Amino acid sequence: MPKTILDLEQHLKEGRSLYASEILQERTSQFTDTFKIHTYENKLFDLNRKQDSLTHIIEKNYPKYYQLKHQDTIISILNIQKKLNHNTTVVEFFSSDSVSHAFVISKNNIYTTTLSTPKLTKPIEQLRKTITNKSIIPFKEVSHQLYTTLIQPIKDHIIGDELIIIPDGSLRHLNFELLLTQNDASKDPRVLSYLLKEYAISYASSATLLFTPFKNKTTSFKKQECLAFSFSNTKVSDSKTMSLVNLRNTHNDLPGTRREIKAISDIINGQYYYGSQAIEANFKKNASQYNILHLALHGEVDNERPENSKLLFTKSKDTIEDNYLYSHELFAMDIPAELTVLSACNTGSGKIAKGEGVMSLGNAFQYAGTKSLLLSSWEVSDQTTPELIKYFYINLKKGMNKAKALQQAKLQYLNTANINRLDPFYWGSFYLVGDATPMYFENNTKVYWSIGLGILGVVLLTVFWYRKKKY
Repeated sequence: MPKTILDLEQHLKEGRSLYASEILQERTSQFTDTFKIHTYENKLFDLNRKQDSLTHIIEKNYPKYYQLKHQDTIISILNIQKKLNHNTTVVEFFSSDSVSHAFVISKNNIYTTTLSTPKLTKPIEQLRKTITNKSIIPFKEVSHQLYTTLIQPIKDHIIGDELIIIPDGSLRHLNFELLLTQNDASKDPRVLSYLLKEYAISYASSATLLFTPFKNKTTSFKKQECLAFSFSNTKVSDSKTMSLVNLRNTHNDLPGTRREIKAISDIINGQYYYGSQAIEANFKKNASQYNILHLALHGEVDNERPENSKLLFTKSKDTIEDNYLYSHELFAMDIPAELTVLSACNTGSGKIAKGEGVMSLGNAFQYAGTKSLLLSSWEVSDQTTPELIKYFYINLKKGMNKAKALQQAKLQYLNTANINRLDPFYWGSFYLVGDATPMYFENNTKVYWSIGLGILGVVLLTVFWYRKKKY
């Protein structure tokens, strides 16, 4: 592709994002200026027409690029099966007012059935309420009821211990791993029969998006391991960046969200922004250069206008960036990370749009090119999240795939946590969306072997020289 075409495409993309942002801000301002809105809408319309013309040129002259980025192709069941391993099953739901259709696809089998699911939204909302209220008895009742309705009828057709769920409608707000497979008598959250104990579960917006991602861009440079941000108030004015290598050598626990970054600094390398440097401009400048983005920030969800949902960075006097990273800004960015961890509150929540899924911050990161996301369904606990995240990264570093790493992290947390922090509220919020394949980290073993062999060689040469001199 000629650079002029790519630059023009990016220019149009940024312009459309800009005017969409201007329209949004004007509509939500205290004194709406209809003339400005009309002007912005005209500019946006003009840019859309230019984009249509450019897309037509690309389709005619660069068909391979067009097919990769612009053409909507629906993946077939046969192609899904080709991409599955023998240990993974895909379950896709399509829901209406009274029934849900379940499609169960494994490597060699296909099964479909219709489930009776009248008023499905109500028990899902009840389950969430019991979790956030830490009410274990009603949680057990609703959780097992949902399992009986949704999973039990298809259980015998699920092959292997890895499950990819593609939900629909209100099911997009359900954390399936918290469903109970038995009518448990115990009130101890540690021993309940969570579906989590049987399957490593991940989620996808659609089979087509999961198996044929529209942005599968390869970079010409080697990306670094991890870029991490933690939210700070403006009192931390003299703070700067810190490498995760240096952070792991500090002995003091860092307050607030910085404790979470401290928990992973012994596991992976990278760059950590905190205090006055944890600003939006630094994120935008560096986001495309790392395999993992870890954002321990505050998040605000706008269900009425999902494009207005945002992550909050440290306040600064920047005249260009306002240190609110909005969903609509992400649509104009290029973030080819293998994994983005949005360790903020409700980052997976949002308005459900028909045919689009949950219009959340996570959805925007996917559009920007991130292969997989770790999101939260409700307000996460600042006390327990660092422990869960630590286990997750340890498991990733061991070579587990992302879904298995999260599953085992939750089970490890359940086995080790304080008895007063075992309710699903403390550990069940996080879920994985997108590509669950393992990540590959820099292996320092060869380096250590080289150093060791070098030292051994020096020692042997010294001994040889000493003996030769002596005799």
